[in-house]
Amino acid sequence: MPESLEQKTAEFEQHLWDHTTDPFQMAFDRRAPFTGEEAAFLSDIVAMICERQNDTAMSNFIRERVRAESGLIHPVLQVAGLTRNKMLVDLKAGTRGGDVRIPGDVRRLPVNDGVWAVTSRYLLPRLRVVLQPLCNGNQYGSILESLNQATWPGWIRQERAKRQGHEAEYRLAILLRSLDLPFEPQSKAENPLTRDAQIHGVSFDLVVPLASEPVMCVKATVHTANIGQYGESKDKMEIEEAAEMFRRRFGNDAPALVALIVGIRFRSNRAGLNGVLEGADEFCQFQSIWKAAVVAASRLGRSIAVALPSDDVPSHEAFLARYGEYAITASLSEAPHHSTQAGEALVWMS
Repeated sequence: MPESLEQKTAEFEQHLWDHTTDPFQMAFDRRAPFTGEEAAFLSDIVAMICERQNDTAMSNFIRERVRAESGLIHPVLQVAGLTRNKMLVDLKAGTRGGDVRIPGDVRRLPVNDGVWAVTSRYLLPRLRVVLQPLCNGNQYGSILESLNQATWPGWIRQERAKRQGHEAEYRLAILLRSLDLPFEPQSKAENPLTRDAQIHGVSFDLVVPLASEPVMCVKATVHTANIGQYGESKDKMEIEEAAEMFRRRFGNDAPALVALIVGIRFRSNRAGLNGVLEGADEFCQFQSIWKAAVVAASRLGRSIAVALPSDDVPSHEAFLARYGEYAITASLSEAPHHSTQAGEALVWMS
């Protein structure tokens, strides 16, 4: 018997992902110390500022070093409080309608004379504002390291957002691979930014076993920040689009539509959350990601053992009853050494 929307919502609240304590998220919160080359380069820039070197000398110095080692542009932008994307967007806005064409990678900015001239006019004033105060002391190394840590969260914000959006499908791909359950695209277990699988014009983050013969299709979404009105509608609409395509193309033989939904911002998106919970055949979160493995195994006619903490069993009784033929419940003490951690559960193929 399917759970009611109230029961599904209660399960969602019980398994809400605390992204502030997740190892993946925490890995972004502290930047590795500057390398010797990075620290020396930044120290040289500070010295030039303190020596009141003019913009031409500073521009030529930075350009020469970055042309020799393109990655050195990154710590320069970081201490200036810039991100790669903001830098490029601002430069493109400033050169709109002109002859200068801004490249799509900040590491290529020094290659062209015209581009670097525009870049210098934008970058040097920002570097001077940030680094000029360091001229009051001579402890460049320790002060620069403080700047390194202070500016890192803003610098990595864009990268974090991009990768966080794909973290859900990555974790599920790893889980399915560990259980030897086939899925596409297989490369999601290595590179979650891989393009999604396409079925009759609809994108899915993962498909079991093949996009040409699907028995389970996954839509994965992570929301830890305010997603706005468009995001609130998008989640529900994507589930509805997939369900409608299944009805038209597959009829009674439709694949199982599984929603992997993660993040506290779903709390402020009740209409979108309710649309996902009601439109998907099953849903799971990071803590209950084992449910997706159960659905995949059942659709492939394979049995899977699930060991749950006793306190978590009651909230999943209806789900386990639906898949009782394929989901073999066990206690945590019964889990073999080769079992796989899947959120709150240990799972293994039986």
